[in-house]
Amino acid sequence: MTDTDADEDVETTEGYEPLWLSVARAFVGVTEFPGPASNPVILRWARAIKAPTWYDGDDKAWCAVFMNRIFLACQLPMAGTGYGLLRAQSFETWGRPLTSPAPGAVLVFTRPSGHHVGLFWAERAPDAYRVLGGNQDNAVGEARMARDRLTAIRWPVEPLRLTTAAEPRL
Repeated sequence: MTDTDADEDVETTEGYEPLWLSVARAFVGVTEFPGPASNPVILRWARAIKAPTWYDGDDKAWCAVFMNRIFLACQLPMAGTGYGLLRAQSFETWGRPLTSPAPGAVLVFTRPSGHHVGLFWAERAPDAYRVLGGNQDNAVGEARMARDRLTAIRWPVEPLRLTTAAEPRL
């Protein structure tokens, strides 16, 4: 069936979710290391997407690193090249636009020192979106993001890949 809140060509099927959302959910709980040490998992994500070599610590913003690593794992295009791989704002022009979010849609938000990117996680509040992403309270997890900070809603240009919620996660 077609989600009535999303563009008509974004299909969702009850009980299924986009592959990239399933993969992202598997990493809930990955956190930054406090102090000067960095979580090697986050640093491996940066190396896997071929982030600039100066990106060497989880004390730097990593929401876009997480998103690009998820899309790379799902064999979908990443947002940006070089420094752009590290920028949430790169997702404002990635994929194709949607007028309303569907589960797994990429949401880009403003924040005081730049932008933030995450995945729409289906529950809506009157003034906020429920978002799954990296570097949310220094971890991969869920956050509520104010709707008035939203700058873009995007969807991959590649064919939709669905998994059942009951399948084992990677």
